[in-house]
This record gives sequence, C-alpha cells and structure tokens, in this order.
Amino acid sequence: MTEKKTRHWEVLAGHLELFLGAYFMGFGLLGLLYFYRVHSRNGLYGSTTAVLIGVLLLVRARTLLAWHDWIFWLVAVLAVAIPVGWLTPAVLRLR
Repeated sequence: MTEKKTRHWEVLAGHLELFLGAYFMGFGLLGLLYFYRVHSRNGLYGSTTAVLIGVLLLVRARTLLAWHDWIFWLVAVLAVAIPVGWLTPAVLRLR
C-alpha cells in the first residue's frame, strides 16, 4: 500500500517538474531573444540561468516519471517549442 502511495507522489512531482522545467526553459529562451535585442547583460544572465534551471528540472523529471526516453523527450520538446514558437513573433516586435 505504501509503495503505491509513494509512486503516486513521485509521478505527481515528475509532472510538476516537467511543467516547471518547460516553463523556465521556454521563458528563458524568449528572454534571451528579447534581452539580446535590447543589449541588457543582466537580462541575458538571468535568462541563461532560467534555461539552465529548466534543463535541470527536466532531467530530474525524466528520472521521476520513468517513461521511455523518446516519449519523455518528445513531450518535453513540444512543451518548450510550441509556446516559444507561438510567442517569438511578439517578442521580436517589442522594443
């Protein structure tokens, strides 16, 4: 009984880390695009840090969820690429 409960919380934590990792990576990449255009060094450092934190969260989520690798990375790439692709034109218009 306790092993099933433990696995439930591991899966819940894995989904949360997958979501947060994709969030940090996506907005970090958008921040890199924006701050590169406005020449803000501090913004570039913060955005790079967000991307690195996102990668670390995604790697931890991969171990917690224990999905097949190709399924996990397909979901992770789509979770990052779709919002970034959708918001990139708006970020590039800013200034």
